[in-house]
Amino acid sequence: MRVRSALPLCLLVASAGRASAQSSDPYAPAPRAPAPVPAPAPAPAPAPAPAPAQVYTDDPALAEQIARSLVYRAQELYDARVFGDAKQLAVEALVRSPKGQAADQARFLIKRINEALGISEAAPPAAQPQPAPTPEPTPELEPDLTPITDPVEKHRGPGDTAPEVPERPSRITAGAHAGLYFGLLGATVGSFFNDESPASGAVPAALATGIAAGLVAPRLLGRLSWHDGQVRTVGAASVWGGVIGGFFADSVKIDGTSGRQVLVGASLGATVGVVGGALLARKDRFTKGDIALVDTLAGMGAVGGLTIGMLMQPAETEAYSVNSMLGTAGGVVIGLIAAPQTNTTQRRMLRVAGLTALGGAIPFLLYAGIRDGGSTADERVTGVLSSVGLVAGAWLGFRLTRKLDVDLDVLPGKQPTVDDAPPSLLGRHSDGRWTPGMLTLQPLSQALAPQRGMALPLIGATF
Repeated sequence: MRVRSALPLCLLVASAGRASAQSSDPYAPAPRAPAPVPAPAPAPAPAPAPAPAQVYTDDPALAEQIARSLVYRAQELYDARVFGDAKQLAVEALVRSPKGQAADQARFLIKRINEALGISEAAPPAAQPQPAPTPEPTPELEPDLTPITDPVEKHRGPGDTAPEVPERPSRITAGAHAGLYFGLLGATVGSFFNDESPASGAVPAALATGIAAGLVAPRLLGRLSWHDGQVRTVGAASVWGGVIGGFFADSVKIDGTSGRQVLVGASLGATVGVVGGALLARKDRFTKGDIALVDTLAGMGAVGGLTIGMLMQPAETEAYSVNSMLGTAGGVVIGLIAAPQTNTTQRRMLRVAGLTALGGAIPFLLYAGIRDGGSTADERVTGVLSSVGLVAGAWLGFRLTRKLDVDLDVLPGKQPTVDDAPPSLLGRHSDGRWTPGMLTLQPLSQALAPQRGMALPLIGATF
């Protein structure tokens, strides 16, 4: 009985073991592994805060000093053949002070660095299309080696030229100067018609010749193809030549100088002025703004000679004439030298002349209150104050109008003046102008000298 009941139990155990063996069959296909779960994407890093914009100072002197320091450092990097960093500093110096003396050296360094890196600054021909550059991964600190253009250069179109200046002279200007000159000649000739009353012949003759010349001269002048600056050059020369000649005629004769003698001297001086002005006008060096500067300085000299003459008491008419003659001549000479070096227009010089006249006239209001017939102190004080007022008014006028009509004082058909002289104590620009500079120390390039050192340029020129 025990045997029979144990047999089914053994069979049951064996059946269970066989089923377990079949489930672990080595030839059965392996179960498929579960698909990997993708890792969650990392959260995007927050964008870096934008770098604050560089703030450049409005002080030109400080900007020039910073630019010069950047240029010196760029020169040292260039000598060490670290061209990328040197170019970056040179461009930074050029942006900080685009019109300073350090800008020329910065442009020179950029050009030399581009040559060393094999970068051509010439534009490719338009007929040959350029392939699109293939973007390549570059290190983060690698400098941009593309050609650098001048950031201060004004972009002009294909047909853009200098500011337009009318080629034809003003008919009013030509007629006015011709009327003054020929009217003076007519008055001189008419003064000889009547010895007892020279004015009876001088006035009608001056009116007749002046009006006729004012109407005819503009038509004849059109054949010369002169611009307004050339016409004003001749006209100003005739006016101030006549003023100097009249003062000279009054000063050579101590007593009893007649009006006829003054007219003769003024006519001779005006004629010499016309000849000299025509020679200057043919060279075409002065704009109408330049002549306005000459007129302003000559007028200051003429009036200043009279106000300074008030200091010399007792008053002598000949002394007044000599002072005014020297002042006028000095103003003309200074104006002719300074005019091509400055930016002066008619509108600017009108303001300067107005402030100059105001500064010289205000002291005479004081003279009306302190006038004393028994003393000369009132004339002396007024003369000193008026002379100082002329200079102060001119200085104030130039100061207040220094940014008026910039780059508009140019000759017809010519580009505005460009200051391209190298940094030096005395510089010559490509248009032939010589201008004073400042003492600047520059590092010597090791490509030119084996030792390190500094150079002090005295004269620099661009041709």
